[in-house]
Amino acid sequence: MIPNGISAWELAAIIVAFVASGLVRGFNGGAGANFITAPVLALIIGPREGVPIIILLNLVSNIQVMPGALPHTNWRRMLPVGIAAIVMAPLGAWILFVIEENLMRRIVAGTSIVLSLVLLSGWRYRGPRGLPIRVGVGGLGGLVTGSVSMGGPPVFLYLLSGPGNAASQRADFLAFGLMVQLGAIVSFAISGLITLELLLLASILFIPFTLACWTGMRLFSKATDTQFRNYTLWGIAILSLVIAVV
Repeated sequence: MIPNGISAWELAAIIVAFVASGLVRGFNGGAGANFITAPVLALIIGPREGVPIIILLNLVSNIQVMPGALPHTNWRRMLPVGIAAIVMAPLGAWILFVIEENLMRRIVAGTSIVLSLVLLSGWRYRGPRGLPIRVGVGGLGGLVTGSVSMGGPPVFLYLLSGPGNAASQRADFLAFGLMVQLGAIVSFAISGLITLELLLLASILFIPFTLACWTGMRLFSKATDTQFRNYTLWGIAILSLVIAVV
């Protein structure tokens, strides 16, 4: 059953976008995954309906992936990041009244391209990583999430810029995503944005998205730390470039 107002071709495009997003999410925890789904849903059904679907399915995938990542998660580091993001996300939604959405997307995408290329050059951030830095990074991620649903790259680029292996970096990012998504789902439910039509579309996307996440998890299990870092950074850079020019 196809939801009202969506053609078969549009539904197929949405499914393809979520399969690609699921592969990314299963592999690296989701950095850049929303760069694929957010523009497609915004074009076909609008951001107001699209963002809750993205967050809902991302939450499902995080629950799927998180058990294997729990032993590697540094909650002491990530709790301030996640809390700051949840607090700042509503301000991100307000920013859209000041800055046009497509311009905001291009600013985020352009910044992500530059930072990805800098990190691919081998540079690492060796400065302080105390509570103020973590709160600042989380707040930035929340602002971008609240405005254009693309808050993952700022946080993941912060994690990749420092020490740590692939398993710990991926686990920390999954923890960040889980906290932000739970906060967003509560907000959407209170505001009435989660409708039967939305749940119908999410149920159609659930199986292909979940299978794609599982495939991405399998690919991650075979990747070295260097491959994980390089594939993730190139993925963010390429997806950001697409967002910047489209």
